[in-house]
Amino acid sequence: MSVYDLRAWLDKMDQAGELKRVDGADPMYEVGCISDLTRHAYGPALLFDNFEGYESGFRVLTGALSASKSMALTVGLEGEYSNKELVRAMAGKLEEAEKRLSEFDYEIVEDGPIFENQVFGDDVDLDILPVPTWHEMDGGPYIGTGIFQVHVDPENGHTNAGCYRVMKMNKREVGNFIGPGHHGHTIRNKYWARGEGCPTIMVMGAHPAFFMLGSTDVDEDVSEFAVVGSLMNTKVPMVKGKITGLPFPAESEIVLEGYVYPDRRQKEGPFGEFTGYYGRGETENEYYMEVEALYYRNDPVLLGCPPCKPPHDFSYSQAVTRSAAVMVALKKAGVPGVQCVWDSETGGGRMWLVTSIKQCLPGHASQAACAAAFSYAGNILNKWSIVVDDDIDPTDADQVNWALCTRVNPIEDIDIIRCTTTTPLDPALRPEVKKTGVIESSRAIIRATIPYDRVIRGDFPPVVWPSEELEARVREKFGDMGIF
Repeated sequence: MSVYDLRAWLDKMDQAGELKRVDGADPMYEVGCISDLTRHAYGPALLFDNFEGYESGFRVLTGALSASKSMALTVGLEGEYSNKELVRAMAGKLEEAEKRLSEFDYEIVEDGPIFENQVFGDDVDLDILPVPTWHEMDGGPYIGTGIFQVHVDPENGHTNAGCYRVMKMNKREVGNFIGPGHHGHTIRNKYWARGEGCPTIMVMGAHPAFFMLGSTDVDEDVSEFAVVGSLMNTKVPMVKGKITGLPFPAESEIVLEGYVYPDRRQKEGPFGEFTGYYGRGETENEYYMEVEALYYRNDPVLLGCPPCKPPHDFSYSQAVTRSAAVMVALKKAGVPGVQCVWDSETGGGRMWLVTSIKQCLPGHASQAACAAAFSYAGNILNKWSIVVDDDIDPTDADQVNWALCTRVNPIEDIDIIRCTTTTPLDPALRPEVKKTGVIESSRAIIRATIPYDRVIRGDFPPVVWPSEELEARVREKFGDMGIF
């Protein structure tokens, strides 16, 4: 097994005590409920098996990226990390990875474990897979939650991987909801403008690093597979689909292949989304794909990342990877003094973005807030871009709220920007706005920093907290009592 084999990752999680096995759960609601309850209890990853009515060995994995230890393990980081430390470490790895992308583009191989089972055309039957109906009001089972889709741009040949929800509509048809602003949406439209169906690969189970990077908005000209390869220091071995010729990881668990056409739609949803609300109801027609080929390994593992009211299955991975990507973007934009970024789980890793800076010039807080909010990684659905001083840990909600309460004069320190990028999944959008097809939102820029002129003058009240020297002395003297 290579570093990209999900089963090698499962072995590492098992050895680390971060994986629990669950037998006999019902795919209808129980798998989803168990996953939600475990995530809210900050529990381990879960591997479900032995579903009644399904072949033993057909498994479902959830909670793969819901803790700092599993996130670190996924990208080869060792040791224990706080949220702040993990974001900084991930930002460093992403920055280094971008410097080596040309060295680690994927490589095509002739064969791989994914081709152990191959089914084509009318013989395709997705009902053999224990696909969960995750939530009680979902419109049906969703095979694509921990998914990534592969598209190739018809104009420049660029390979893109993105994560979009996929409903299993029947034994051979699956939904293809992709919100505007995503690279997959742009590429799909290019094929349609040429009068062609969009060739599509849907990878339903693979090493979590692919989902982690596929769900993070990297720059348009950057291949997610090259980023993963650079992070893991090994080129990703890829095979080609036998219908479309599109590439996908050779050690994938379950893969669907086919074409998506602009004139083929059917009812899709609703689905319990990452916002914590059900999104897009069944009255809305959605594009779908007729599966031309189904590939799967023996004893395949379906990777599930079911959302719910935050924190949910992938809100943590979104918070960490998106925060790291915004940190890298701020450095590229020339914003000085950035200490850390946190795109909070509360906002699904998108809506509540906090940047910590060491102020060094007038207007610095506004520069950082706007650059973060309108970076590619931070742009879609951001509603609150908050900047705090370097004494505030952006990953600590209590510290951020304290800064909001004590360093903000609302009439002076909050700016509202209109006509900003959002998604149809935004529950705050009014139905009549969604129906227009032109969906926009607004966002607040909040300077929760000590005003820069007062930083220069040094006349802001001092914080009530022991000095570093006193705290260190007390910790050394009384630390073994276990009281702090």
